[in-house]
Amino acid sequence: MFGRLWRYIFTQTLIGLLGAALIITAVIMLIDFVETSRDIGTRVGISAFQALHLSLLKVPLLVQDTLPFIVLFGVLFTFFRLNRRSELIVMRASGYSAWRILAPVAILAALTGALSTLALNPLGAASNARFESTREALFEGEGQSSGADQSGPIWLRETTATGYTMITAQQQGADDASLTEPVFRQYVLSETGAPTLDRRIIADEAELNGGFWSLVNAVEYAPGGQAAALGDVALPTNVGRQALFERARSPGAVSFWQLPAVINSARDAGLSSLAYELRWHGLLAQPLMLVAAALMGIAATLRLHRLGGAAAFAVAGATAGFILYFSQELMLGLGASGAITPPTAAWTTPALFSLAGLFFIAATEDG
Repeated sequence: MFGRLWRYIFTQTLIGLLGAALIITAVIMLIDFVETSRDIGTRVGISAFQALHLSLLKVPLLVQDTLPFIVLFGVLFTFFRLNRRSELIVMRASGYSAWRILAPVAILAALTGALSTLALNPLGAASNARFESTREALFEGEGQSSGADQSGPIWLRETTATGYTMITAQQQGADDASLTEPVFRQYVLSETGAPTLDRRIIADEAELNGGFWSLVNAVEYAPGGQAAALGDVALPTNVGRQALFERARSPGAVSFWQLPAVINSARDAGLSSLAYELRWHGLLAQPLMLVAAALMGIAATLRLHRLGGAAAFAVAGATAGFILYFSQELMLGLGASGAITPPTAAWTTPALFSLAGLFFIAATEDG
């Protein structure tokens, strides 16, 4: 099945992808190093080595975001080089069809997307969390406000059997499982669906422990205004630690393997899981997204070099790749606004561009 020519195309494409990844990663690191030095270095005294270390921590997620360009330019470089050296002419003359030529490239792109989703994304989420904690430690060392304080007040809405509970707090604790000065407002829904305040509980601190809020110095207020000291009590809750932990963090920084738990936890707590569902489907669709980028590159470079116009076709392929990327961003933006569902937002653009690439190759190959 995997003949010598198949392995040759696969190896040459892999070399092209590695070369594109090296160049794009170097550019990303340079830009991010300058940005980190300007953003953090101007407020906190750090050395060039520390700035480089912080930039390296953000590289995995940044590389994942630019993978469509890495695949596109890697395939363009590989096939443009094969075309200039007349290797594509020899392949076609030996009876190798365009479909057999693109098969190893598509498989490599799909494998790259799967590896990115399953391994690079969890690595990027972990390194990004390390970046946030390191930056926070630097700011705290200089007496500046930390990232947790900058997240502002916490708002949570939890559904209950009789209504819902609104939970507010001044800020989230450093352990990501506690709230400072929380207020629990419990509402009961009438038969018509109108909410009525049942009671309000104020505490100095609340910590999430295994399905319960552990309240410190809690005081309960009835609707009539009467107060009753409860002391240290525990309130049952559906809010999971994941929902509280990720409340102050971007969905892009959540590991692929943690996203299902975060989605379920947010739903159980009555929170919106739209952003996490969108991220989940975006990661699932990444292999198809990279296949679409590879097809754009192949379609632009299959024209034989001796016929002329190969460079113009390569530029057109690069342009199509940029359109692919920004179309995906547009669809994800529509998904984030709730205009379309997360599966539609994540899968539409890769599917359409993959079909367009296959159609163009079929028209070129079979007429």
